[in-house]
Amino acid sequence: MDKETTKAKYIEAVGRRKTSTARVRITESAKASFTVNDADAKDYFKTEGERRLILDPMVKGMPTGSTKKWSVEVRVMGGGVHSQAEAIRHGLSRALVLSDITLR
Repeated sequence: MDKETTKAKYIEAVGRRKTSTARVRITESAKASFTVNDADAKDYFKTEGERRLILDPMVKGMPTGSTKKWSVEVRVMGGGVHSQAEAIRHGLSRALVLSDITLR
């Protein structure tokens, strides 16, 4: 008996800053979510500045009136927390550029 599994198409990109490396996967979904190392991004990044830093590409990069919602999953390692946030921002920016190219 074969199990049918439906895997959502995701786009993956890597971002780096100093010694931090982030692997970012984005998937178009009905509900927006953002997880970092299996924790909610709001729990992982304690300061508002770091949260704003990682969400900046999604806020500034999306056209006005866009109804796309993304599920974002990140694996990040190395460096300090601020450097990790910048690596995530870099990877997320790259993934969003790729999504613009591949999902047209």
